[in-house]
Order: sequence, then structure tokens, then C-alpha cells
Amino acid sequence: VDRPIPIVSFVARQRDLRELIGDHVPGAEKLSFSDSLDWQQGRFDTITLEDRNLPAIAEKRVLKCRDQTAKDEMDAAFERTARMKDNVMSILLTREGDRQMFRKVYPFSPALVQTLIAVSSVLQRERTALKVMVQLLVDHRETLELGEIIPVGDLFDVVAHGDEAFSQEMAIHFDNAKRLYHQKLLPMLEQQHGIRREDVERLPFRDPKRTAFRNDDRLVKTLLLSALVPEVESLRGLNAEKLAALNHGTIKSPIPGKEAGEVLRRCRAWAANVGEIRIGEELNPTISVQLSSVDTESIIEQARREDNQGNRIRRVRQMLFEQVGIEGEGEFEQYHEFWWQNTKRSCKVLFRNIRELPDSSLENEEADWKLIIDFPFDEAGHGPRDDLSVTQRFMQNRPQGTKTLCWLPSFFSTEAQKDLGMLVILEHILTGERFGQFSNHLSPQDRQSAKAVLESQRSQLRQRVLNHLDAAYGLDALTQGSLDTTHDLDLNEHYVSLFPGFTPQPPVAANLAGAMQHLLNQALTHEFPAAPHFEAEIKSGSLKKVYELVFPATQVPDGRLPIDKTMRPIVRHIAVPLLLGDMGIDATHFVLGQHWKTHFSRKASDTGSPMSVGQLRRWIDDPRPMGLPKEAQNLVILMFTAQTNQMLYLHGAPYEATLSNVPDACELRKDKLPDEADWELALSRAGSLFGVAGSRLLSGGNVNSLAAGCKKKAAEVKKACQAYAERLKQRMTGLGMTPDTTDRMQTATATQRIVDQVSTAEQGAIIGLLAKAVIATSETAMRECVGKAAELEGNLATAGWQTFELIKKLPDEHQATAQAILTDLKESLGKDEHVVELAPVLKSAQAQAMRLLEKAVQRKPVTPPSHTPTQVTPPPIKPPAVPLPPPGWVLVDEGIADGLDLSKAKDKLAALESRLRDDCRIQVQISWRVEEKKG
Repeated sequence: VDRPIPIVSFVARQRDLRELIGDHVPGAEKLSFSDSLDWQQGRFDTITLEDRNLPAIAEKRVLKCRDQTAKDEMDAAFERTARMKDNVMSILLTREGDRQMFRKVYPFSPALVQTLIAVSSVLQRERTALKVMVQLLVDHRETLELGEIIPVGDLFDVVAHGDEAFSQEMAIHFDNAKRLYHQKLLPMLEQQHGIRREDVERLPFRDPKRTAFRNDDRLVKTLLLSALVPEVESLRGLNAEKLAALNHGTIKSPIPGKEAGEVLRRCRAWAANVGEIRIGEELNPTISVQLSSVDTESIIEQARREDNQGNRIRRVRQMLFEQVGIEGEGEFEQYHEFWWQNTKRSCKVLFRNIRELPDSSLENEEADWKLIIDFPFDEAGHGPRDDLSVTQRFMQNRPQGTKTLCWLPSFFSTEAQKDLGMLVILEHILTGERFGQFSNHLSPQDRQSAKAVLESQRSQLRQRVLNHLDAAYGLDALTQGSLDTTHDLDLNEHYVSLFPGFTPQPPVAANLAGAMQHLLNQALTHEFPAAPHFEAEIKSGSLKKVYELVFPATQVPDGRLPIDKTMRPIVRHIAVPLLLGDMGIDATHFVLGQHWKTHFSRKASDTGSPMSVGQLRRWIDDPRPMGLPKEAQNLVILMFTAQTNQMLYLHGAPYEATLSNVPDACELRKDKLPDEADWELALSRAGSLFGVAGSRLLSGGNVNSLAAGCKKKAAEVKKACQAYAERLKQRMTGLGMTPDTTDRMQTATATQRIVDQVSTAEQGAIIGLLAKAVIATSETAMRECVGKAAELEGNLATAGWQTFELIKKLPDEHQATAQAILTDLKESLGKDEHVVELAPVLKSAQAQAMRLLEKAVQRKPVTPPSHTPTQVTPPPIKPPAVPLPPPGWVLVDEGIADGLDLSKAKDKLAALESRLRDDCRIQVQISWRVEEKKG
């Protein structure tokens, strides 16, 4: 062939080659062969031909029709067969084929031809592709009907027996493939179908048993072919769809078009028993076979003792809990949280054998539901109806019932229990470092191969056991081979309620988690028929946000409140289902509703007793239970309390409730509201004195909120106001002022008084105190005092009062300046803070006093007469610097003592030492002058 196009290897004897291809390959007569070939030793030559020529050759040499009538019948049969689905046709054609090629090789398919060429290329050259096709036709001459396509799986028997491969490596692969088939795959099929192969072949070809066995056998052999020649397009990336298409007509599904699903189901079942079959994890998984000579049975046998009843129960419990989302393990009750109608709920789950449980374990004393899940197997002689009879006896003995659900499974079949036992063994072998202990008799290479095989088998077994569980717990339709049909339960008998009047319906769900959720949903719907359908999850943060948004509606006369656009959905999804008010889909305002005000008021009127929080909770569920979470109930109660101008009292005292804490013992009281005038005045003074703002609407909630805010602020500043007033009076007295006649002192005293009164008063009396408070100077001055008391007290404590005392004792020539400084200080100190700020005044006065002291102590030296001895003038004494107390320390006393002799100085130091405490420190500055008599 003179064109570099895709080719296939075609093998023939030299003397047959020209005869075989002479009429179909242009230029065949020009082909020449080496003269050195030794024909007696069986040597052959190889020629490469266009792959498109093989169908033509096969059509002329193998598939030539006897006459025109036969050809017409073949054409008609092909047309009927070719009406298959596009995806199946695409797989059978391969990328290189078309309908014309398909017709030429029919009843073979291009995919089969492609596969047999690849397989033949690795066998002895006597096994040409054409001879294999002839052999297949001979094998099917008595059974192949017009319109059928020869399955690819049938190719395995023709090419895998009777010939040796080219290389030693390929020989090993073929041997491993045949060994895997005869030692594992064939026995598995015989056990599955309950018949030996020899007996199958004695049955008529169309016998249902023989047909079923043959169909599965073809799938298995196609998998083996994919392992021998994985590079072939038809077998590359083999999946269930390809397997079904390559063996077109072999697999039948109850639902047309679902053949691939049926093939995948069968392959998963086989992979659970034969670890060499591997199935991927993707949505449309690949299916492959690992050809290996490693014996994994010896590893499994070492751990066979791990397969016991206790380990099987633990494994099933673990798998069930993983499927339904329960994190804990163990034989005791586990708590499971879930969402129901966007509210968080919980239930207790117990995985035990109901037949063995005492009545006390079936009882449920808590508010949450209990779910008991039974085992899908039991000791010999017991079936699921023994568990069912325990529940029936319980209801007869306790007609009042209990909030317990029982989930009774059908029992596993013998085959399913065998799968579970093998899974237990493999989980034990492959956990941690155990595999090394069980496989130490293998070489490192074989050990890796064995581990891969066992891991693949475990993966498929796990999925298979999960399928058994779905079937056992009533989730899936009856899965073939999963259940013991002799002790089966009806679908509705899987789910038993011990609560009178509630009969659960079989759940509709895709998995066990969904089935459990559906069961619990039914139970809660029965228990709480009036439960609101929230459109958002009822979390603490969401409820708090809604409370903050809608509470102001209770403080405005019309109950109408604008809501920010971003917050409207959460108000609509939570506040409206709680019947707190209305807010339409396009509404911009929330309108406070009257439902709870009317409902609670009517119930209170019927009972004639004071309302308590506990009563309100019960009335929320009257006439039909709503089953609201506690915080949602608290939101309803707080909104009703505010809407009706009532306050909560606990043990006779007002109680500041929060959304997360509203005790049932709280009582609702409607206190007498203050006069409108007092309220307006108190509201104004709360803002002007304490910086606490409130709504102008006179309501119990607003009164309580304003009083609480003022009380909190007063408690915060009480100590600072008291210290400021005391320090101010001390400093003014030290300067010779009359404190009570100054504005600053009057403001400090009045502020201290109202702060003391508000901080210690009952919350209900605070509005009156504010309205009747004495404003000594102005509200502005008192607010400055409240806000800056701690700062002002610090300024007074740290100012240079020692310096001011020193300038009082200066000589007469400096007294005018000193008095001017002190006069300005006194004048400024007497004015309110909002008139004259204290800190700059103190700083300025101290600076002036220091400059005056420096000026006063500067003296010029006197030059003595020459006839008298020199007299030394002592240097001036510089006033000591006044250090500021470090952070965290406050100056409480200071002083200066001049002209002391040593005895008096010692007494002074002893007096200071007596005042020393752990929380006090004393700093002393010493100056001295030593004088001596002259002469």
C-alpha cells in the first residue's frame, strides 16, 4: 500500500496472499517477497493492508451470499437491526466505520472486527482475522438467527484457547485471563445461576437458564478481552453502556433503554465477589479487569474469624449512621439534629434488636421523638415478625402510647449476609497496618497487587451492602438476592408508631437519610399540625434580627414601620408566619398584627387569672399545637408584652428579658403609666443628663426601656461623680473659696444627687425622679458633669497644688502677681465646665506659678568690703518639680514643711510611714541647708 493511512496487520501464507487479495488490492500482482524465507521451518511473511479493505475482503471471501434472494434477506435484516439507538450504533461503528462498512461485515460489527484484528495480531500467524471470523460463523451456524449481531464477548473463546501468544509477556496475560475466568469468574456465575457450565451446555440453546447464563458469560468475557487488548478503541474506557452495546441484543431490561443500568448492577455484584473487577467512582464509571496471578484467598482466610455476629452488627450500625448523618456510635442512644420546616429539631436514635428490648427502652419520657432502628438479621429461628409482635404487645399493655417510632427492616438473604461478612473481613484486613501482617508471605510486588484487588473488592462490597440495606429498610424495590423472601414484611409494616393515632406512611426518598427525615417529618407534622411554614431557617441570629426590626412597630401609634429593602425578605419569611404582622411580597412597610393580642387577651379573660410566660407558651399551642422553638415563642411573647404596654416581673421585681431568656415564671403586669407631662420631661432629661434616647410614645415598654437605660448609665458614672464632687470641694476649700456658692460645685452636687437616686431607685420610680429632679444650674452643665466626671476628678487630683501653696509664701514684692494668679484660678474654678474648661485653666495657672517661683528665687551675689573676710552667699533653692502620678495612681495628699530641725524632720517621716499601706506609696523630696556660726 503506498499511502500512510491507518493500517491493520493481516497475516497470510505467501502462496495464499495473492489469491486472497488479488482482486481487491490494486497492485497486488507487483508484491514481492524475500527469497530467503524458510518455508519448511514455518516462517511467514507479513503484509500491511488498508483497514478499509478488510470489510471488502470479508464480504467476498467469508460473507458472500449464495444468491440474490439471500442477499435481499440479509439487506432487509440489516436495515431492521440498524434501527438501533444512535449511541449504540456509534459504539458498534467505531470512529473509522460507517453504515456501508457495517453492512459488509454484518452479522459482525465494525467494533468486533476491530477487536478481533487486535487480538489476532498478538497470536500465532496462522490465526488470521478472517479465519477467526470463519470460526465464529461455524460456532454459531446452528444458533445464529437472521437479524442478530454476533456479540464481542463470543470472541474470547475463539482467540483464548488453542494458540500461544507471540511474546512471553502476552502469554502470561492470556494465562492469567484464562486462570481468572476458570478459577473465579466461572465459579461465580455457576453459583449465581445455580447450575454448572457442563449442565448449561446440555440444555436447549434457547432455554431461559442457558440464555441467562450465556448473556452474563458474554459480559464477563468482554471484560477479559478489554484487559488483553486495552488499546483497542472499542474496549478503551469500557463502561456499562459500551458493554451492553458491544453485546447488542444480549441484555434485556424491563424498561427499554435501561440496559446500561442493568449491566452496571450486574458488574457491581460480580466485583463484590471478585476483586479483580474494578469499577470507577464517577457517575458513568469505567469497568475493568486486573489480570494478576496473586492469590488473595490466603489473605482472606487468615481473617475469617473476624466474621461474627457482633462485628456484623457494628458494621451495619456504622454504615447506617453514616448514611443518615448520625455522628456518634455505640449501643446507647444517639442524639440526631435535623431541620423540619426550617426549624432545628432533634431526636434520639437507638440501634438495637427490638425483639430483645424491655418495655422501658421503648418508652420515651422526653419531648423529642425517639427512633429505634432494628437489625436486618437475627439469630436462627427468628424473623422480623418477632420484632413486630413486640411493638404490638407494647401498645396493648400501654394504650396511652409514647413518642417512639420503630423502623423494622426485612432480613438479609444468605447471599447478602455473606456479602456483609466478607466486608467485615476486608475492613479488618485493610484497616491501619494490618494488611502487612496478613500479606507478609507475599513479595512486595505481589503485596501491592493483592492490596489493590482487595481494596477494589471492598469498595464494591460496601456499595453492595448499602444496596442490601436500602432494600431491607423498605427504601428500594426488592433487589434481586438482597432479602430473605420467606420472612418478608409488607411495605407499611417497616414503620411502626407507638404514638396513638399516628400511623406513618412509607417514606418516599432517594436514600436512607431522606427516608429517616421523611419519617420524622411525618411525626412532627402529626404532633404540630399548626406549625408555620417558614421560608428561612429559624436560627438565633435570624430571630434576633427580626426582633430588632419589628419591635419598633409596637412603639408607634399605627404599628406601621418601614423596613429596609435588604431586610424585607427575612421579615417576610419569619415574622409573617409567626403571625406577628403582615408584609406582602411587594410591601415596603411591616404592619403590626393583632392576632396574638386578641388570642391571649381572650384566653386570659376565659381563665380570669394573671398572665404568666408559662401560660402564654401553652396558649400559643391552643387550639392546635404550633411546635415553635423556644426562642420563636419568646419573640411572640416579647412582642405581645410590648404591644399591650405590659412589663415582665420575676419574684416581684421587674425582669429585663432577652430573646434567649424569658423564664416561664415571669408574670405580665400592666403598670400605671406616668402623666404625659412627666413623661415628656423625663424623656427630655434622660437625653440631656444621661444621653439616653427613647421613643415619644408613652407605653410600658418605652417607659421600662428608658428607665433601664438611665439606671444603667447612672450606675456607670456614680463613683466618678461622687469622687469629683469630693475632690472639687477639697480643692476649693484649700484655695479659701466658699464651694457651695459656685456654679461648678452646685452642678457637681446636683449631678451627684440625681445619679445616686437613679442608680439606687426601683425601675418604676425612675421616670418620676427624672421629672422632679432639681436642676441646680443647667441641664447642659449637669450633662457635662455626668460625661466628664472621671476626667475632671483626675485633673483636680494631678494639678500642681503644691506650687500654688508655695507662691502664697513668697515675699511681699511678689504677692501681687501671686494673688492675681490665684484669683484667676478661683474665678475659673467656680464656673461650670461648659463655660470654662478646667484642664487648660489648671495647666495655665501652674505654668504661671512656676515662672513666678523661678523669678523669686533668683538673687544676685553681694561683693563684700576688702577689709572684711569673704562671705559666701548660699545658692538659691530651686522649687522641686511636681511629678505627675503614673497611670493607675491618684494623688490624695501633698504638702511642704520648711524650717524643720532634724528632730522635727524625723517626726514628720515617722508620721508619713504610719500612713503607708499596700495600695499606697509615699514619695519624699529632701532639701537642706547647713549653717555655721562665723568667728
